[in-house]
Amino acid sequence: MYAIFEAKGKQWRAEPGATLRLPSLDAEPGDRVVFHDVLLADQDGEVIIGRPSLEGSAVATEVLRHGKGEKIVVFKMKRRKNYRRKQGHRQAYTEVVVVDITLGGGEAATRPKKAAKTEAPEAEKKAETPKAEKKVEAPTAEKPAPKKEAVAEAIAEAEITPAAAELAAEHGIDVSSIEGTGKDGRVLKSDVEKAIKERDEG
Repeated sequence: MYAIFEAKGKQWRAEPGATLRLPSLDAEPGDRVVFHDVLLADQDGEVIIGRPSLEGSAVATEVLRHGKGEKIVVFKMKRRKNYRRKQGHRQAYTEVVVVDITLGGGEAATRPKKAAKTEAPEAEKKAETPKAEKKVEAPTAEKPAPKKEAVAEAIAEAEITPAAAELAAEHGIDVSSIEGTGKDGRVLKSDVEKAIKERDEG
């Protein structure tokens, strides 16, 4: 049996008799400290997940002692600035022993609810089958491809500026039907824009 609880902004795994080092607590050695924010628990092989915590659950601990962790050195410097700073630090902690784990009967995601989730995908698959059939029929939209090829061939053979050719290909305009106003009858971008406007209005 074990439980995952939150304390001091971190999550901890608690088992009966286990010793934990928590961030410094405001309690004296021998005091009893109870944590009620239990997120997950395992009881007789059954995992219970809180949403977000298990109502009525608690992890009871007893304070053993206070102490400090290993010393770390923080050194700062700046080149050519004559700046040097050296500082040591030892993180304070409280050592506790897990005395008891109490699980309440609050709402939790147990295995029966997980079984309900396994049934959901079957219903979703049945609902998605019609969509899959529609996707099979979708290739009918590819019939206009020959028209695009014809437009591309006409653009390649015509006297047309690159910008006008790109615009004509984008809108599927037949360049051979456009009368160019450029030098030597070259089709300009403005000619293609005019043809698009006439097609849309017609």
